[in-house]
Order: sequence, then structure tokens, then C-alpha cells
Amino acid sequence: MRKKKLKKNFTYYFFLILIIIFVFTIFEISLRLIVKQTHSFNCYEKTNDQRQYENGKNCYFVEKYFEKKRPTIYKTDSNRFRISTQNIEKQFNKIYFVGDSFTFGHLSDYEETYPFNAIKYLNENNYLKYQEINMGVNGYQFRQNIFLIKKIKEKNLDNFNIIYGLTPNDLFDLEQKQANKNKINLVDYIKIKIDKINLVSVKILTSVILKNDNLYSIIHNNRGVAAGYLTKNSSIFWDEKYEIFENEIKNLPKEIKEKLIITIIPQQAQIRLLKNNSIEDGLSFDNKILSICNRIKVRCVSITKELSEKMNYITHYTLDGHLLPSSNIEYGRLLGKYLLSINYL
Repeated sequence: MRKKKLKKNFTYYFFLILIIIFVFTIFEISLRLIVKQTHSFNCYEKTNDQRQYENGKNCYFVEKYFEKKRPTIYKTDSNRFRISTQNIEKQFNKIYFVGDSFTFGHLSDYEETYPFNAIKYLNENNYLKYQEINMGVNGYQFRQNIFLIKKIKEKNLDNFNIIYGLTPNDLFDLEQKQANKNKINLVDYIKIKIDKINLVSVKILTSVILKNDNLYSIIHNNRGVAAGYLTKNSSIFWDEKYEIFENEIKNLPKEIKEKLIITIIPQQAQIRLLKNNSIEDGLSFDNKILSICNRIKVRCVSITKELSEKMNYITHYTLDGHLLPSSNIEYGRLLGKYLLSINYL
């Protein structure tokens, strides 16, 4: 009797699991047909220097992503710079924008990127005309960007400035003495796993869950010392990174520092803190970088608070984490306005 009952229960749960898998599969297939998501921009070439890779030449790529209603178009030229799909008038005065995917403009069309909109504002409000050169590369870290900045100077160009779009992510590659330096924090672990699984249903569900500010904060608090850039007290983990950043910027040749402007680009976690009125924590990274820049006499810009207020704290894709096109545009406009108001260029 007991064996029959066990067999019956096993059969019941077996078919129940099959039904759940079947329903989930149909749901996933339906979402894929509706969303039609593609792979991210993947046009790169290997290099023989410390950058390891760079943008490919003459790339044209269309990306569809579930958090964005319309496709994003990426195009690069023969110099590997990201360019517009439209013809833009060239100018004599060049501003080279260096940075990671925030500068490249991941999930934003070219006319929505902050480099384009910063220069657009300058050209509309200044007698001097500039041309932006977008040298951003997805995934680049601090030392890769510094290498690229030095290469610009090697060309011995006149009439140019360099704007480095610095994000907290850029400093994660700097050496650590702590034993837990290779430990992956909870937020990054979740994102990596979701990307590997590549299930649209899971991505949509995670995006909905992370819209909750309290839950988002709880997850970020689990980053431990890696979240030091989100607190006014910092952490040993981040203090070392700030020290390395300061030394490497300070040791740049004088002729580069005179041309260099560092603009601080916020991550979503910082905006969430500002939304919750944790001003000191939300601006801790910006304030630390600004104090370093002041000490070593390098020009730096922070417009994080202004951006968050202008955009009513809706600035980033919830799951992807990059700036929304509307935020990218506003960030560029604010940057252009700030540079013009204090005669930075």
C-alpha cells in the first residue's frame, strides 16, 4: 500500500514538473518572439599592448534589448571611433572623449550620447566650434583609458582637449593587497549568472524586482568592501584604488594634464542613494575624485546631483545599468553648459 502511494506521488510530481517546464518554455519562447533581443555590440580587434582589444574598423551593428523599445545603432569609422550614421560637419577644434561603455554610449544612438550632446551645446552657445571624437570602448578600465590618452598626445595634435568619462567601474582593475580581491560581489554575481542563462523571462523578472529601491539597496549593501565608493567613510579596498588613481594621474606628463578634463559619470547605485536623500554617500565617489583632482591640479567635473534632480532620479536601465538615452542627452547638455560657464576649454 505504501509503495503504491509513493509511486502515485512520484508520478504526480513528475508530471507536475513536466507541466511547469512546458509552460515556462512556452512563456520564454513567446517572450523571445515579442522582444526579439540580439547580442550586444561585438565588433572588436585584438591589440598587442595592454589594452588587449579595441573597437573594430568600419563596424555597423544593430542591437535590440528588452529594456529599450527601439533598436540601437552603432557605427565606427576607419579610425575605430564611434560615429553618427548621419553626416556631421567637421570642425578644426577637436575634443577627444575617452572612457568605457558609458562614453561609447551603450544602448544609446550616437546623437543620444553625452559626447555628442556636450559638443552640441558648446557649438550652439559659443563662437568657437568643436568636433567630438568618441574613442570610448566597452569594458575599458582605468589603465586602458590612460594608455589611450597617452596615444592621443603622441600624435602631437594642436587645438584639442581630452575628456575622460570616469566611472567607479574604471577603478576595479587596480591592484589590491586584500586577500578577498578576487571575490565577486553579489550584484555582479547575479548579473553574470543572468547573462549566462540568457533567459528573457528571468531578465524581465529581475528588472522588475530591482526597480524596488529598498531591495536594490539591500543587494548593494552585500557588496562589502567593494561598495566603499558608496559611503563617505570609504573602505580599505577603495582607499587603495584612490591612491593608485591619484599617483597615476599625477605622474602623467604635464602637457597631457594641461589638456585633460575628467568628468565623473555616476552609476545607478549612486543615484538611488541620492533619491533616498543619502547625499554624502551618493556623492562620496565624486567628492573623493574632486579632492584628488584639486590636490594634483587636474580639471574635474561632477554633475551627478544635477543630473539626478533633472531626471527625477530615473537615469539608468534597471538591469543593464547604463544611462538611459534621455539621461545621456541631459548629461551631455549639463557637461557642455558647465564647461562653457567656467571657461574650461
